[in-house]
Amino acid sequence: MRFALATYFMKRGGSSHLSSSPGVLSSLNSSSYEPTSDFSGDEEESEDVDPDFSDVVSTHVSNLMQLLAEKRFQEWSSGIVELRDYAADNELLGSLVAVLMTMIRRQEHDAESIVQVIEHMCFEKGAEPSPVFDQLIELLFEALGHCCANKDTIVAIWLLRAIDGVSHGLRQSHEQLYGDSQRSVYTLEQAATKLIRECLAGTGS
Repeated sequence: MRFALATYFMKRGGSSHLSSSPGVLSSLNSSSYEPTSDFSGDEEESEDVDPDFSDVVSTHVSNLMQLLAEKRFQEWSSGIVELRDYAADNELLGSLVAVLMTMIRRQEHDAESIVQVIEHMCFEKGAEPSPVFDQLIELLFEALGHCCANKDTIVAIWLLRAIDGVSHGLRQSHEQLYGDSQRSVYTLEQAATKLIRECLAGTGS
């Protein structure tokens, strides 16, 4: 996986920073996903996502799922961090979220595993929020709002699960660090609740 990421970003002149994860490298040949190249036929959105990046993310996530199935949790976690950091370093977090949404839409049978990747991207290995936590949350809410506006019920439901999981993880992190939950957790839950109501109203109409 690291090789695919490095090759892609070297071609586009981006960051070449990589952590060392030999176990992740060994999963390169275990891809089972078909490449994702657009946003379910939506021309406006497909123009914003590089097809090569979509292919790399699809392969990477497929390999992550294989690692998870084999219970290689440390390598699975490292692979998620690599993907997140590569996207963040190259200003592609928005494209990453878009590709993950497309994967959920096209391969709902793997949606739970993809949601786990989304949740894990928001935190560091020590359970503290990642450096791009706020940006990821903003992108997830934006994606959810888009799904609700377009009555994309399936993806909306899975994104709600991801946001709920992130909210739970943030609460646990703050309780561990400070002894109780902080206002930011309450604010996140308020925002999620508001979007859930709007989403249900939108998809039910």
